[in-house]
Amino acid sequence: MSFAVRVVAVVFGLAGLAWSMIALAAEPSEERIAALGSGRVVLVPINLAVRAVAEVEPGREPVWRELLQYFVSVGHPVVALEREGAAALWNEVMAEGKQEADRDLYAAYGRFARRVGEQAEFGSIVFSTLITRSAQVSGRTAEWDGVRRPVEVPGRPSDSIDTFPLGSIWVNRHGARGELAAASLHVAVLSAEGELRFQGTGGLVLLQELAAPRERDDLELSVVMRKDPFADAALLRHGIAAAFR
Repeated sequence: MSFAVRVVAVVFGLAGLAWSMIALAAEPSEERIAALGSGRVVLVPINLAVRAVAEVEPGREPVWRELLQYFVSVGHPVVALEREGAAALWNEVMAEGKQEADRDLYAAYGRFARRVGEQAEFGSIVFSTLITRSAQVSGRTAEWDGVRRPVEVPGRPSDSIDTFPLGSIWVNRHGARGELAAASLHVAVLSAEGELRFQGTGGLVLLQELAAPRERDDLELSVVMRKDPFADAALLRHGIAAAFR
């Protein structure tokens, strides 16, 4: 059995295929062309191959929208696969892999690319995955996967201590130190022949934030999950661009 793949936003069709081109808005930069290669790019739905954990699941749709917009902004011709058809084809590809005793994820990416290539010509195909990471907090800034984000530090900024135990967030006169959970986007770019051309990871948003000390004289801050961490489209666009650098 073979499954056809469809695109998500039809602008104009291509003969014999349920694909579409997303409208272009600008000329691509040399840096991005180096990562994506020449020719049309196929976008695979986010986390098609790897299930998103609960903490990043709410980000799938907003990050997907910004990923589409990213390609519009750089002016690279792109088609996006519709999730249901892509998932059916992925399941078929994985079944073939089990028969071949080959469970390597990138080998499966390659098989998927070649199967899509049987239906249409393209230059490269992009697999994107939302993942969780640890952002290093220093002062009032968190840094991970090529991005830096401001961190609001509650409590008493005039307090100072000398040691910062691993895994805890401690306030001092310069801000805080420790780790916060964050979300990143991993991208893998393959050719139509299934060869890996590029992979990168860009930080998207912080999943946690700092809360005031539980006790009045406590120097250790509480860490809580942020509400709607994927709401800022500008941060998502910045992280997507970082993944492709």
